[in-house]
Amino acid sequence: MTQQPFRLPHFYLPHPARLNPHLDEARAHSTTWAREMGMLEGSGVWEQSDLDAHDYGLLCAYTHPDCDGPALSLITDWYVWVFFFDDHFLEKFKRSQDRLAGKAHLDRLPLFMPLDDATEMPEPENPVEAGLADLWTRTVPAMSADWRRRFAVATEHLLNESMWELSNINEGRVANPVEYIEMRRKVGGAPWSAGLVEYATAEVPAAVAGSRPLRVLMETFSDAVHLRNDLFSYQREVEDEGELSNGVLVLETFFGCTTQEAAELVNDVLTSRLHQFEHTAFTEVPAVALENGLTPPELAAVAAYTKGLQDWQSGGHEWHMRSSRYMNKGERPAAGWQALTGPGTSAADVGALLATAVAQRARPYTNVPFRKVGPSIIPDIRMPYPLELSPALEGARRHLFEWCARMGMLSEGVWDEDKLASCDLPLCAAGLDPDATQDQLDLASGWLAFGTYGDDYYPLVYGHRRDLA
Repeated sequence: MTQQPFRLPHFYLPHPARLNPHLDEARAHSTTWAREMGMLEGSGVWEQSDLDAHDYGLLCAYTHPDCDGPALSLITDWYVWVFFFDDHFLEKFKRSQDRLAGKAHLDRLPLFMPLDDATEMPEPENPVEAGLADLWTRTVPAMSADWRRRFAVATEHLLNESMWELSNINEGRVANPVEYIEMRRKVGGAPWSAGLVEYATAEVPAAVAGSRPLRVLMETFSDAVHLRNDLFSYQREVEDEGELSNGVLVLETFFGCTTQEAAELVNDVLTSRLHQFEHTAFTEVPAVALENGLTPPELAAVAAYTKGLQDWQSGGHEWHMRSSRYMNKGERPAAGWQALTGPGTSAADVGALLATAVAQRARPYTNVPFRKVGPSIIPDIRMPYPLELSPALEGARRHLFEWCARMGMLSEGVWDEDKLASCDLPLCAAGLDPDATQDQLDLASGWLAFGTYGDDYYPLVYGHRRDLA
């Protein structure tokens, strides 16, 4: 590769990576398996030298440090398959921008992930299909029907990411930051990886798998994995592949900043997601386990899964620093001392643990409340649609005053008549639905008043005294 487009930022690395002792076994097994599936010589995608240089065995040994040899070999085969799928899709469909053929290819793959054993798979037509059929058959007997369903969905989403990326390339379109995070969280590879963490450690009980704390763990894990990958893969994806779905490029384009500034911003978001992961793991996960009456073995399973996600973060970073697949030279130094060297020591960085951690964690708490702000200058926002208002507006204004008074909203010290009039919520309702009848506009105005009053009431009554209960 040519000169790096930016210098890697200083990463938050709270946990040192550990290496699974069955690494060599997994490497040898995955090479043999990839050749049997037709992924190497003659595939038009990889030679053995490519597989050796990428070293997916090292990735899995770092990200799953505690599983036994057979489990590590199976997980490594899954990662060989998913990276081969990605490169195969690039060579066959992305470079030619052939959306129809790409969609036809993707539409067949769910056929190789049946949710019941009675459903027969079709005959594989290429190495991607052959690999998926083999892996699914070897993996699902050890897991529950709930896990099988969740993992199949995550795999389909991962595969469909390729169509989203291809569509953006065809349109020459870079997503905005909100869309990008949302789509990557849905179709990126991290939720799929979390499913394999369950296979390697312990399956999450179905009673809490869909709960908010477990979803937050998944989402923060996913965001951090994807953004870390974006930093390391920017040069390969953007400069070599013409990819437009990369977080650094997204922020660079949206904010009009330099590539280095965008990389630092991406790293800031990555760090905040790791902090949120830690907070959720220590405060919300134990509470939801208690609420659902999990048994001791189920509690141990949730703890093992959480620790497995943590291991994946530190191990994934270590692999990105070593794999030939990524830009991994010139990480920004944290301090002027001689760093430790050797496997697993990129996270054993005193600078990462101390020099920046305090400032990073303090940042969300630096705002001083109740300061005078403004006046703000409202920019000239282009609105291509003309404003239309319901003719029932004046009647809705009168009705809302009467209704709020009957509900007691003007007698508790939160609102008075002047405050209600200044909000002019019926004007909002009349613009949202210019065809509304009088009854419809009265009802819509009442709903707006209810929500807005609650929004004002809550911080005024409970916020000042910090009454969480």
